Amino acid sequence: MSPRRADTTRQWLAEQAARWMTELAVDDPLLALRRVLARDGGTPPDRRQWPGAGEIREALQAYQRLFRGNDQHAALQARRRAAVEAMRFFAPFRPALVGAVLDGTADAHSMVQLHVHAEEAEAVLGVLREQGIAHRLGDRRVRLDPRRQTSVPHVAFDADGIGFELWLLPPACERNPPLDAEGRAPMSRASLDQLLRMIDAQPAHPPH
Repeated sequence: MSPRRADTTRQWLAEQAARWMTELAVDDPLLALRRVLARDGGTPPDRRQWPGAGEIREALQAYQRLFRGNDQHAALQARRRAAVEAMRFFAPFRPALVGAVLDGTADAHSMVQLHVHAEEAEAVLGVLREQGIAHRLGDRRVRLDPRRQTSVPHVAFDADGIGFELWLLPPACERNPPLDAEGRAPMSRASLDQLLRMIDAQPAHPPH
């Protein structure tokens, strides 16, 4: 296959995965890519033509600028403000913001994703019960190093019309966060102070 044909395939896959993320509220770019490949059927293209997570996020940002504009910007601002309140609420568990609300691709379908740290998941669950916060408990597969995946408790709940996800991680993950979707580098995360600085620097209106 010619380099130009390979680049075209790579870009097309990135755009299709980006649409899947924004229209079906999929937060993992590589999961969105796998679903695109499964949907199309047939023999998938060579893996060397598959876009990486960063390329898919770039395509997602371009899609949102083109089709969502002010709506996406307002949704992102609302979710960052909601993340501030949640991080203050869960301060004893040293929360860190991850995902679309951090990287700026969040829209009206996106959940606020937080990593919280505790020796026992019950400590976090107890706070939710004490405050009467209805929640859904499951688990999430995370990669703690390039060779090992494990399941950690995962809690979802809604507040003021916004969805939240908590990944309940052991204390060691505060210094050594799980790896990103490609398993190559630690996930990008932000503390409350870092998030507040992002909000201060965030323009009141979307860039053109």
